[in-house]
Amino acid sequence: METEKIVYGPVKSRRLGQSLGINLTPSELKTCNFSCGYCRVGVPSKGNFETEDFEKYEWTPGNIKRAITTGLEDHARRETPVDYITLAGNGEPTLYPWFGEIIDHLLEERKKYLPDKPTALFTNSTTLDQRAIKESIYRLDRRFFKLDAGDERAFRRTNMPIGVDYEKIIQNLLSLTNYELSMAITNGDFPNYESFFDSRFLENLKKMQFTRLFLYDIDIPRTTSPRFNKKVSKEKLENLAEFFSEQLDKNIGEDIVILWEPTLRNANIPLYPLQLN
Repeated sequence: METEKIVYGPVKSRRLGQSLGINLTPSELKTCNFSCGYCRVGVPSKGNFETEDFEKYEWTPGNIKRAITTGLEDHARRETPVDYITLAGNGEPTLYPWFGEIIDHLLEERKKYLPDKPTALFTNSTTLDQRAIKESIYRLDRRFFKLDAGDERAFRRTNMPIGVDYEKIIQNLLSLTNYELSMAITNGDFPNYESFFDSRFLENLKKMQFTRLFLYDIDIPRTTSPRFNKKVSKEKLENLAEFFSEQLDKNIGEDIVILWEPTLRNANIPLYPLQLN
């Protein structure tokens, strides 16, 4: 197994600087219970995944651990500029059947080879009700939880979930503290902007105990679904940030962060560096 398929980068992240990625999904199997319209990876293979799915492609915990050790040791030896070690990649990382075991190993090896580098995770928030996964996530230094819609309709049009209810995600986020909330604001045929002004959504948002809120545009084109490639304007992001600032009594720039790029990035960038936001 190629180490670079598991430990990749570093790649430039708008939130984390030079991010060394950890990918827990084989390229042949997009492991995700979302099929987001803006995702470059495409449609998931299916909604539920078993250990056999990963073993088929030799994506076993033993192979993943060896790749992590080799990758971190190599980057430490070469003194690669790294700001964060980030679990993201080709799907939803918490759906990996041995997620907790891999977190244990990653933190042990990080201590050996890159002890001053913090860890982070990007997740779609669907597994946060599972105790073991939640405990592993909270061992990391930073965690970014996705919430791309203000109501069920926008959720189904934007994230196209497989066997996941919008209300479950809301309840997951309401039950936790000390996390950073990420909202992708979409445009094109299925914009989600207006849904964030929903009064019920706002009531729930006020109760969520996140430390920071990121509002960001989609800056990587999805060539397989051009209808999502129309960028949202910076003005809309600023309007939404101002609305949230007033309603939540939070400061723009510190508590609410806008991430916006004037143009779409090159559609030919490699698929593995996926956590570019």
